[in-house]
Amino acid sequence: MEHNNSSLVEWLPEFFQQWPQNMAWAREKDKKINIDATHLAEFFSQLSEPLKVVQNRSLSFDPWEVAGLGRKEVRNTAILAWLLDPEGTHGFGRLPLKAFLSGIRHKRNDIPEDYHHYCRVQVETNPTGDSTNRVDIEIDADNFFLLVEVKIDACEQQEQVARYCSDAKIRAISRPWAVVFLTPHGGKPFTSGSAFTPEDVPCLSWRQLATTLEVSLQPYYKELIADDKSSPSRQMAAHAVFCFLNRIRTF
Repeated sequence: MEHNNSSLVEWLPEFFQQWPQNMAWAREKDKKINIDATHLAEFFSQLSEPLKVVQNRSLSFDPWEVAGLGRKEVRNTAILAWLLDPEGTHGFGRLPLKAFLSGIRHKRNDIPEDYHHYCRVQVETNPTGDSTNRVDIEIDADNFFLLVEVKIDACEQQEQVARYCSDAKIRAISRPWAVVFLTPHGGKPFTSGSAFTPEDVPCLSWRQLATTLEVSLQPYYKELIADDKSSPSRQMAAHAVFCFLNRIRTF
């Protein structure tokens, strides 16, 4: 079993899940086994705290389940915006936004890998002041402009994304722009007869988004959880992020 530099608390539950599967016990007849009692006692003394963690099931705590998040579109949108905000209290800084940008760059390589000087992430905005065009997430950076239309169970309105493309193009001015269409299956929006191309609307599924974010954040998360000196609040915020990723993967 590989556990690299993970703490005993982290890899012990996996150890007990795997053991004693596929284990073959063989011993020569009448052969004595030498046991180092000191080392054995030291090993068992290290099990105390990890066993307490496993016993009280704190590793399976999901704050979003307690909050009744479910498939509520407005609430999930707000949490996603919080995660994509470089100033968000999640503690991951720019990493989630950069991972999000990488997820659409293979469809729109003119979108930068990162912002330079500023980036504002807002929910439920009217990009051009038109109250009929209220978008779910607006990402306004110094070197790009993105709108994110979030769908979980709600249906797309007639030419909704085409209208958002018009707003994004106006707001972007000379910056590269796009309208990201985030849905359970990553399908294309209805843009029949519009002046915009598929490249203007990169499509993502919730599962693709969750995987992209997890790959980027996992190394930092493991390091944070294994660090005994990291604050409990930072660990809990990071844990909440990964609980959210596990949930949106099922949409």
